[in-house]
Amino acid sequence: MKSILRHLRHLAGIPSPVHLPDEIYLPALGQRWTVRYRKTASRSVQARSNGNQVLIVSGKVEDRREVILGLRRWLVRQTRASLAPWLDELSAQAGLPFGTVSVRGQRTRWASCSSRGNINLNYRLLFLSPEVVRYILNHELCHTVHLNHSRGFWNMVGSLEPDYRIFNSQAKKGMEEVPVWANVQYGVRRA
Repeated sequence: MKSILRHLRHLAGIPSPVHLPDEIYLPALGQRWTVRYRKTASRSVQARSNGNQVLIVSGKVEDRREVILGLRRWLVRQTRASLAPWLDELSAQAGLPFGTVSVRGQRTRWASCSSRGNINLNYRLLFLSPEVVRYILNHELCHTVHLNHSRGFWNMVGSLEPDYRIFNSQAKKGMEEVPVWANVQYGVRRA
């Protein structure tokens, strides 16, 4: 019933209400965050940890769009702080160097690798299991050698991730795990 209403709203051009989280679970990191909202005079919204798995969201918290943008900036920082070092570690283990790493919010990709070996990670990776994230990171590292999905590419992926078919299938369904607020398409300012 909810999906029918959401579809009818979409057809009518009426945006679905986005519920802001009271808790954020990041399976990739095994972290659960309690979210506290504090209205302040600031026109923007900041999301900062207090060090005890509590995320303080402060500023113009009555503005859902600003809150979502603030939460997404926090997700970008979390991704950069956690997944970029993990990518470095996997790169060293596999002997597959890469250029730079950046974090974005691609709509249809979990990650990508450029012809220069630069890897883009999607902050939504944080909502996937650690096994699937590891597979995606290794997948992109293999693209530093094979910029395609050839047999050679999949053989390389299989040497790093023997169960890659299972993880690939899970990754294809992974967007279902991402909360609605993290998928709303607003522009994200740099963190």
